[in-house]
Amino acid sequence: MSSRLKGRTVLVTGAARGIGFATAAQFADAGCRLILTDCQQAALQEAAEKLRPRAFSLETCTVDVTRRDQVEAMAREVLGRYGSLDLLVNNAGIAHCGQLADTSLETWQRLLEVNLWGPLYHVYAFLPSMKQRHEGHIVNVSSGQAFFRLPTWGAYATTKLALGAFSEILHFELRAYGIQVTTVYPYMVNTGFYEGVSAESFTARMSMRLLPYYSDTPEKVGRTIFNAVLRRKPVEMVSVVNDIGFYSRLIPPVSNAVSRVTTWLLTKDSVEGPRAH
Repeated sequence: MSSRLKGRTVLVTGAARGIGFATAAQFADAGCRLILTDCQQAALQEAAEKLRPRAFSLETCTVDVTRRDQVEAMAREVLGRYGSLDLLVNNAGIAHCGQLADTSLETWQRLLEVNLWGPLYHVYAFLPSMKQRHEGHIVNVSSGQAFFRLPTWGAYATTKLALGAFSEILHFELRAYGIQVTTVYPYMVNTGFYEGVSAESFTARMSMRLLPYYSDTPEKVGRTIFNAVLRRKPVEMVSVVNDIGFYSRLIPPVSNAVSRVTTWLLTKDSVEGPRAH
């Protein structure tokens, strides 16, 4: 099945490392024409050197996904050079850990700019040409936090929930144009994504230290995204854990109990014990 992707033009955001790099590697091995973007120029060039021998062709572009002007300029260059984009993978994202009451509006703005506006800028930059051709595929990488909505990860989960809703609705709206949209919900992934994330409680700090032992590898997620594109899946849950999180939302007493326990475990209150009302 992967042979039908040979020579197709694929753009991956946040491709310097982690899920973005692993996903790009899968499409490189399938003989695709790759366009890799990231805001970290040195890391992007290093990633490109590793993947260039494996790809049909490969180009890089240093882009800040929060800058609409940069995204649109890059899109014009891509469409002017290749005439079309076959596959857009919106992977770039940032994390934040902290209680909602302590999350500054500046942090909210940054999360929304990267995790929501970044994908929107890319979708709307390439969508007109896809609609004109009645062909194209868009992949939006959300997060399993959209289902679990863990305390101290509320702001991050909110942005990923918004992206997931946008992406899943977009799938149905664009079917008439022959455009496929895939929404991906990774579980915890052992990448540099969590570097620098401060945890409030002992339990949260231990969960970060033990991350390599219970998380997925970026290579597994990259393969999963690649296979989801091949199968034209509208939604890819990646892990059975996300399925559990999704279905637990349908049983309010269960989801409420999980929220109470995780609030006690993951917030700084867990050190002092739950506060009395």
